[in-house]
Amino acid sequence: MARKPLRRRELCAAVLATLLAGLNPTAPAAAEPPPVRMAGRFYTIETTAAHYNAGSGAFSTQAPVHISRPGLDAFADRAEGNARGGVAVMRGNVRVHDAGGRSSPQGAGAAPATLTCDELDVDAKTDVYRAVGHARYATATRSAAADTMILDRKHHTLHLAGAATISDGDTTVRADVVDADMARHDTVATGSPVVITRPVATPTPPEGTSSPPGSVGTVASPPP
Repeated sequence: MARKPLRRRELCAAVLATLLAGLNPTAPAAAEPPPVRMAGRFYTIETTAAHYNAGSGAFSTQAPVHISRPGLDAFADRAEGNARGGVAVMRGNVRVHDAGGRSSPQGAGAAPATLTCDELDVDAKTDVYRAVGHARYATATRSAAADTMILDRKHHTLHLAGAATISDGDTTVRADVVDADMARHDTVATGSPVVITRPVATPTPPEGTSSPPGSVGTVASPPP
């Protein structure tokens, strides 16, 4: 069957499309979907696709999500919860960043911190975060890791369960369960066994020696 000849208008459109494609061959086929932004009383949710009930505040998304509040940003592969009630469950590659300082939910003196895990239950109203799966919390001087971690930012407490490890400065504690008061630097560990690791202090060399104890040293000669 013979093809019908293109009309003059159709031919011009085809030529124009070819020229534009040649000028910008890497142009995307379609623009990315615009972000969806839902603001609640306790936090704001940003994603590219979500189901949201304006009456109840309930939301769910299967797309990457960013949940934020002043001084705190959380990211995950997907999430569900209630923006009005301040509760959410974040799943997949969860990362929470606390800016520290005056904007931190922990107080003006808090240090910047990062929490990572596989799944995170958020209760922004009480400032309690329950992390499950490869949970890790870290600041510049402290770190903690466990199968399950419950962080209470308002009361500065941390509960670790399952292969728990907590480090504060140069001291590390390993146990089945660890409960820490981060404000007081007080830790209670239980399990079998509880292992506490601290560096061994190096003794001060005796006066007049030029090498550390245990090595062959030279004693300085007395002045004439």
